[in-house]
Amino acid sequence: MASASEFIWQTLRQPNEADRKPIARVTLVVENFEGIAYTINSSEIHWDGKRQGHAPNVTEGVADFVRLRANYAPPTWPPRGSGQFWHEGYAVTAYFLDYCEGLKNGFVADLNMKMKDGYNDSFFMELLGKPVDQLWSEYKARYGN
Repeated sequence: MASASEFIWQTLRQPNEADRKPIARVTLVVENFEGIAYTINSSEIHWDGKRQGHAPNVTEGVADFVRLRANYAPPTWPPRGSGQFWHEGYAVTAYFLDYCEGLKNGFVADLNMKMKDGYNDSFFMELLGKPVDQLWSEYKARYGN
């Protein structure tokens, strides 16, 4: 566990404890309410089960990006370029984030840092100078699917 944590901290450029958000446990509550999601004390996430959104899928994508970089991507993952939306999560988002990382070394670490207080599509423009939809189109053109 220690070596896995160290790999994640290095990949996300968080070598010092001060760079990390200390959370011992996270609870996810899926329920129906008006809204999309909210958190309590950064450790309890309430998610509206009726809705789809980018933030959880981007978080999953970041986690799978780390998995990809650690050479733990399973052979069952779809090929690069798969998916209809960049924010589908898991392998689709991981491969897209890997593409973005190729455009700017440290992109995923920077994106992860920006997402400490929430997610916004504008982060791609801020970090790469292009809207996320344009980046997705360029990614799809490169990998064909």
